[in-house]
Amino acid sequence: MDVASDRVNRVHASRLRLLKEMQERSALRELSTKEAQRHRATLAVQNASQGLAIAQQHCAGAEAALYQELMSLDTLSSAALDHHNLHIERLAAEVTSRRQMLDDARIAQEKAETAASETRALWVRRSAARHKWQQIEDDVRRAVDIHSEAAGEIEADDEILLRYGRVSLALMSDNQVR
Repeated sequence: MDVASDRVNRVHASRLRLLKEMQERSALRELSTKEAQRHRATLAVQNASQGLAIAQQHCAGAEAALYQELMSLDTLSSAALDHHNLHIERLAAEVTSRRQMLDDARIAQEKAETAASETRALWVRRSAARHKWQQIEDDVRRAVDIHSEAAGEIEADDEILLRYGRVSLALMSDNQVR
């Protein structure tokens, strides 16, 4: 079985884990920025929507008042009619402008949501990579510790064998001489 921790030494695993941690933190900062932009875009849509509603109400109220005034007048001069018509056109232009602002805000919100979603996906990938390299580093550390412990035990066993092996050889040679 091909295990990544068998191909990587402890120092490289640690460095790669640190790199992955830095990349994850960077992605998290970027995600935070994108989420803030998304939130601002959402607020802009709400504000633009409220602005449009207010402009539409203002326009409707002004039109109703102007039409009431026109109905109450017995004689209507062309100058008064032009003045009222110009006022209604200005209000309609304001409503159109507010509607365009709302459309622009919605487009910006969609872009911000897309950017936040893409950044979130990037952060998830980088987080998974960091977890993977953390696991590899832990596996390498365990393997090195096990290897060191086994080497220490072998060294202790060899030392005991050498010490008692010489004594027993010396005892055997003494026994053979007698």
